[in-house]
Amino acid sequence: MKKLFTLFLVLVASVGTMFASTRIGDLYYNLNATGKTAEVTSQNSSFPYWSTTITTANIPASVTYSGTTYSVTSIGNYAFSRCSGLTSVTIPNSVTSIGNYAFQNCSSLASIEIPNSVTSIGEGVFAYCSSLTSVTIGNNVTSIGYEAFYYCSSLTSVTIGNSVTSIGEWAFYGCSSLTSIEIPNSVTSIGSYAFYCCSGLTSVTIPNSVTSIGYGAFQNCSSLTSIEIPNSVTSIGNYAFAACSSLPVTDNLRYADTYLVEAVDKTLSSYTIRNGTRWIGYGAFSDCSSLTSVTIPNSVTSIGGGAFSGCSSLTSVTIPSSVTSIGNSAFSVCSSLTSVTIPNSVTNIGSCAFCGCSSLNSITIPNSVTSIGENTFAYCRSLTSVTIPNSVTSIGNDAFYGCTGLTSVTIPNSVTSIGDNAFSGCTSLTSIEIPNSVTSIGNYAFQNCSSLTSVEIPNSVTSIGNSAFSVCSSLTSVTIPNRVTSIGEWAFYGCSSLTSIEIPNSVTSIGRYAFYCCSGLTSVTISNSVTSIEEQAFSGCSSLTFITCEAVNPPVLESEVFWDVDKSIPLYVPAENISAYQSAIGWSDFFNILPIYNGDATSAPAVAVNLANPKQKLIREGNVYILHDGNTYTATGTKVE
Repeated sequence: MKKLFTLFLVLVASVGTMFASTRIGDLYYNLNATGKTAEVTSQNSSFPYWSTTITTANIPASVTYSGTTYSVTSIGNYAFSRCSGLTSVTIPNSVTSIGNYAFQNCSSLASIEIPNSVTSIGEGVFAYCSSLTSVTIGNNVTSIGYEAFYYCSSLTSVTIGNSVTSIGEWAFYGCSSLTSIEIPNSVTSIGSYAFYCCSGLTSVTIPNSVTSIGYGAFQNCSSLTSIEIPNSVTSIGNYAFAACSSLPVTDNLRYADTYLVEAVDKTLSSYTIRNGTRWIGYGAFSDCSSLTSVTIPNSVTSIGGGAFSGCSSLTSVTIPSSVTSIGNSAFSVCSSLTSVTIPNSVTNIGSCAFCGCSSLNSITIPNSVTSIGENTFAYCRSLTSVTIPNSVTSIGNDAFYGCTGLTSVTIPNSVTSIGDNAFSGCTSLTSIEIPNSVTSIGNYAFQNCSSLTSVEIPNSVTSIGNSAFSVCSSLTSVTIPNRVTSIGEWAFYGCSSLTSIEIPNSVTSIGRYAFYCCSGLTSVTISNSVTSIEEQAFSGCSSLTFITCEAVNPPVLESEVFWDVDKSIPLYVPAENISAYQSAIGWSDFFNILPIYNGDATSAPAVAVNLANPKQKLIREGNVYILHDGNTYTATGTKVE
C-alpha cells in the first residue's frame, strides 16, 4: 500500500509539471528551463480552452520570467481554442510550429499571416474559424494538416507557400466562400476531401508536381467550371469530382479535362468516349441500363471501380491495350455481357470486376495478370471453361463462386494458393487438375461441386481447408498426399460417393465432421502419425465394412467420432497394442478389434507380396490372411477364391 501511495504522489507531481503554465503579460506559457524556450498555451491546460475572453494576441518573440529570457518557439495544442472574441493574432518569426487545434473555433478571427519561420501546421489549427477571410501560409511550411481550415466558411483567399508538399485530408472542407486557389509546384498530393463542399470554388490550377488526387477531393464543388489535370497525376480517388454539376458536359457526359467523371443521361444507348480521355471514373456509367455498346479509345489507361456496374443491356466491350487496370466491380451485374477480351497490358483486375455477369460465356485472361481477386467472376453462370495463364500466382476468395455452368478449369503451375470459396458452387465442374505448385487449398474452395468425380491433390499441398470438398456428392476417389498435416473441419462432409479413404503418414489430426455423412465410404485407413480425431469426424459413415488404424497408441477421440458406424465391423489395430484400443475411449466401443501383422517371419504366410508397400500389409483373421488389396490367403499362402 505504501508503494502504491508513493507511485500516486509521483504521478500527481509529474502531471502537475506536465500541465503547469505561467502567465507573462496577457498570455500563458509552458517554459522549458533547459532549452530556454517557451510555448504559448491556454490559461488552464488541464482543460485546454481559454476560460476568459481575449480579443488580441500579440505573441512576442521572447519573454522574461524570474530574470531568465525564453525564446517563444511554438504555439501549443489548443492554445487559443474556442477564443470566440479573438479578432487578431500576431505571430513572430521565432515561432516554428503551430500545434493541433491551436485556433479552433476562434469564430471572430478575420485574418492571419503565418510567418516564414513556421515549418509545420498541425491538425484542425483553424477549424471552424467562421470569420476568417484570408490566410497567408509562409514559404517554409511543408504540409497543411488534416482539417487545418475545416469549415472556415468565410475564407475567400488562401496563399500557399512554395514549400508545401501535401494538402491534408479535409484541409479546406466546407470553405464555401473560397472562389479560387493556386496550388504551388511543390505540392505532390491533394488529400481525400481536401476541398469537399467548396461550393463557391470556380477554378483550380493543379501543377505538374501533383501525382495523386484523393478520394472525394473536389466532391460537391458545384460551381467548379474548369479544371486541368496534368500528366503527372497517376491516381485519382473515387468520387474526386462527384457532383461537380458545373463542369463541362459533352455528349451527355461530364469531364474534367481527360478524366471522365459521370454520365449525366442514364438513358444512353451507345457511347463513344472521346479520344484523349485517360481515366474512366468511379461509377461513370453505373446503372446506365439502356447502354448496349461503348467504345473505349486507346488513350484510356484505367477503368475505375463500378465504371459500368449495372449496365444490364451491355452485350460486349473491347478493352484497348492502353488499359493497365480494371477497378473493383467495374463490370459487375452486366447481365447481358457475353464476352470480354482483356488485353495484355492489364496487370490488375479488381475484386468483383465481372461478378454477376450471368451471360458471360467466355473470357480471355492475359499473361500480364498476376492474381485473380476476390469475387472476380462470381455468379458468372454461363461461363463454361476458363484457362488461367502462367503469370497468375493466386486465385482469390470466391473468384469463381457460383459459376454453375463451369465444366473445366486449367490451373497453371504458377499458382501457389487457391482461396476460400474459389470454386464453391461450381455444380457442373466434373474434374480439376491441381498443379504441384499449390501449397494450400482454402476453406470451401470446392464446396458443393456436385459433379466433381475425382481429385488428385498434389504432394505440394500441406493443408486442406475447412469444408474444402464438402457436398461434392459425385466424388468417388481422392488422393491425399504425404505432406498434408491436417484435414480441416467438414473437409469432405457429404461426399456420399466416396468409397475409400487413406489418411497419409503426415497427418496428425483429422478435423471435426471431416468425413461426416460419407455414406458410401466402405473402408478407412488411418496412418500411424494421427494422434487425434475430432468430434464426429466419421459420423454417419454407415456403409463402413472395416477400419484400419495403424497408430500404435490409440489416437484421442472426441465425442461421437464413429456415430452411426456399425461397431461389429472389424477394427484392425497394431498387434502389439491391441489391449490399449480395447480400453481406450471410443475405440473400446468396437467389439471386433483384430490385430495387424506386418509380415514378419513368424507370422507371415508364404505369400509373394511386397512388404515395403504399406498397402500390402497383412491382416490376420484366425488362419486366414487378408491383404489390403482385398485378396485373401490361407496360412500356407493359398489364395482363397
